[in-house]
Amino acid sequence: MVVAFSIFNVVIISAMFIFIKRSFSEFASFSPAGRTLIQNRIKELESRLENVENNYKVLSSDVEKIFIKLKHAFQGSGIVRYDAFDNISGMYSFSYVLLDANKNGVIITSLMSRDFARVYAKEVSNGNVNLELSPEEKKALEIAISKIS
Repeated sequence: MVVAFSIFNVVIISAMFIFIKRSFSEFASFSPAGRTLIQNRIKELESRLENVENNYKVLSSDVEKIFIKLKHAFQGSGIVRYDAFDNISGMYSFSYVLLDANKNGVIITSLMSRDFARVYAKEVSNGNVNLELSPEEKKALEIAISKIS
């Protein structure tokens, strides 16, 4: 395998050498005005390539900054719908969890009854909550954590 790869490299390098040698011999046959035009075009292309390289560096830096900010964006969510009370059906109550890449976020629980509606929020830090969780909140939290890569 290594021998075949080395032979392949030798063939490619030889082909490049022949191409460059022919290019230089053709270049030498041009008139002085033709050479100047080609040299100016080469300088222009080098300048463009330099601009592309500079733009690439800027874009790479911007992409790195975006990835850092994305760690704080919501990346995992989980929702569990359920009937919180015996006197109402239709699964109008829910627990919804939003987490970032560090497993920080919030649990929002809405409890619906015929007589009232209540909404609660609990803070999540590193996947943990300091308050007691209902079984539905625990399940929604597990779903959200499982979605974070």
